[in-house]
Amino acid sequence: MKTINLEELYQKGIKMHHITNTAYPLTPTSLMRYKIKDKEEIKQLLISDIEKLDSLALYVHVPFCQSRCRFCEYAVVSGDDYDKKEEYVTALLKEIDMYQEIIKDKKILGFDLGGGTPTQLETEQIKRITERLHKNFNFDKKTEMSIETTPVIAAKNYEKIKALYDMGYRRISMGIQTINPVLLEAFGREGSNNIYKTAIENIRKAGFKKVNVDLMYGFLNQDLDDFKATLEYAIKLNPEYITLYRNRYKGTKIVKEAEQVTLEKVNNQYKEAHRILNEAGYLAPFGKNTFSKLPNDEGTSDYLTKRVIEGLPYIGMGLGAQSFGRQYLAYNEGASTKTLKNYFNKINNGDFPIQDIYKLPESEAIAKMLSVAFYFAFVDLSAFQKRFNIAFKEYFKEEIEFLLNKGFIEFKENKMIVTEKGIENVGGVIPMFYSEESCKELMKINKIF
Repeated sequence: MKTINLEELYQKGIKMHHITNTAYPLTPTSLMRYKIKDKEEIKQLLISDIEKLDSLALYVHVPFCQSRCRFCEYAVVSGDDYDKKEEYVTALLKEIDMYQEIIKDKKILGFDLGGGTPTQLETEQIKRITERLHKNFNFDKKTEMSIETTPVIAAKNYEKIKALYDMGYRRISMGIQTINPVLLEAFGREGSNNIYKTAIENIRKAGFKKVNVDLMYGFLNQDLDDFKATLEYAIKLNPEYITLYRNRYKGTKIVKEAEQVTLEKVNNQYKEAHRILNEAGYLAPFGKNTFSKLPNDEGTSDYLTKRVIEGLPYIGMGLGAQSFGRQYLAYNEGASTKTLKNYFNKINNGDFPIQDIYKLPESEAIAKMLSVAFYFAFVDLSAFQKRFNIAFKEYFKEEIEFLLNKGFIEFKENKMIVTEKGIENVGGVIPMFYSEESCKELMKINKIF
């Protein structure tokens, strides 16, 4: 039960719709009261939390990109750090070994190699990482490995893409984002129709049967016709999956443009995309970001699917990677600085390369899991009960009544499903499941940072 007025909270969420999304916590300092700093205490928290798990997922971050896109919010390095790839791989392998001592034979149910751009590494470097992971951890036989690349690399280096398939990767994702040459130049991205076509041809030739293409919307200078042209082009490439990412602005070089992008604009773009993709055979319930042509396939990687639906704990390794255990949330070194120095220093000192780690009260762990669940536009009540041993409908009784009265949610097959009306106002829906402290924090925020 929240002490804050739910209607006021809803209205504030709508006003701040660019930040009330699946990313939680709200700000880099939101959870500071729960931060742990002592090295031994950090290690003991990791050990005690992971010991309670039967299974988990892994994410490994490769932070290298040829250049940093202006819309990017992630831990990506360039400049002098860009040339430190071998040093980075050596450090990453050490971190993988450090976690092996704690994770031991726990079942690994999902794994993503992401970035940045993992394929900026040499083939041999990717192979060393992949082999070390399989040597150290107990991967479930059904776990499908997923990896990211760029259209340029896929188009120009078939041998590397083929090597990825030979290493065991079966799902591959590449970001097109937009085919508008003016926007591509403005964002600092390289791309063209010929590159995209050749990239897909090489990916298919290498053997991949599960291909995802990322597209972005919600840009200031991107009108509806422009976005539709990108959608139609992506459909012609015939990937199995198409994922839509609304630009989140927070922490990007174009953050000042956010206030000029209206909720009406992003809603219209998503609504039109949903119609076009569904008509082309790419299916997803209204509000979901990933559209799939394959029956009974969510379209997302095992790592992301189990994170979103089940709240499966995951450990992130590499620069700036995020981890979410049963009772902690952590960010590796580089999450704020986007540089390698501190990451290298901690690894070389034999310490876990953690920048910030928070021992979470139950209310914050709940808020984190539920915020991510909106990526799929539903909450699995059984998964919530299993994760927290709490009855969802009782815990959020007043919030549920509020949302039902507005027509924003409905309950089917033991799921809370966000309706189309709810999706169009989702910035006001998500805060209903924040912790009390985060609700109060949201009410004080007046600008995107």
